[in-house]
Amino acid sequence: MNALGPFLVMGLKNFQAYHVCSIAVGLVGDIARSIESNISPYCNEIMTALVESLQNQNLHRSVKPPVLSAFGDIAMALQGGFEPYLKVSMMMLMQASQTPMPDDDEEIIDFINQLREGVLEAFTGIIQGMNDGGRIEMVLSVEENKDYEVLSKAAGLLGDIASAMGHTVKDQLSQPFVQALLADAYSNCDSGTQETCNWARGIIQATVQ
Repeated sequence: MNALGPFLVMGLKNFQAYHVCSIAVGLVGDIARSIESNISPYCNEIMTALVESLQNQNLHRSVKPPVLSAFGDIAMALQGGFEPYLKVSMMMLMQASQTPMPDDDEEIIDFINQLREGVLEAFTGIIQGMNDGGRIEMVLSVEENKDYEVLSKAAGLLGDIASAMGHTVKDQLSQPFVQALLADAYSNCDSGTQETCNWARGIIQATVQ
């Protein structure tokens, strides 16, 4: 990894040749799953490059869903050691989840569905990793700092994912954090938020059965 690390980061930052960047992103997930916590010394540079790729307006959009999934891979590798990257990761995920869905552009609709699936995979990895590392309370503290409008949008996102992806995301939607998030959002007592939660819960229950 000492020899590979600099080239990996260079690939992650090669926004012009997006195929190279995409391969590097996939390699991050493979490495994280392979060497697990031993990836820790390289994570500052890797996470910085991943965040920069999400923020880069010129990077081909096809690279961005796998970047989100890579957050989950890194979190599962680092477990509680992912804490320094938690806040920025959650911020990126919430921003991605709020990308509006068009009515009549099939290509963009497909991209946004992929983006939402990446968000769900990242959330699942982060929560599982932090839980395995005994630091799940840090995820909860991040969520407590979110307002109910954001929680409502997150609940709607889960429903949208269930509706669009169906049984292909059954395992992710069966995670305990899904129902916990819906319950938290529902407690707002806002009728619109509660309606969203009820709709999302119904779609999710039909998906996971």
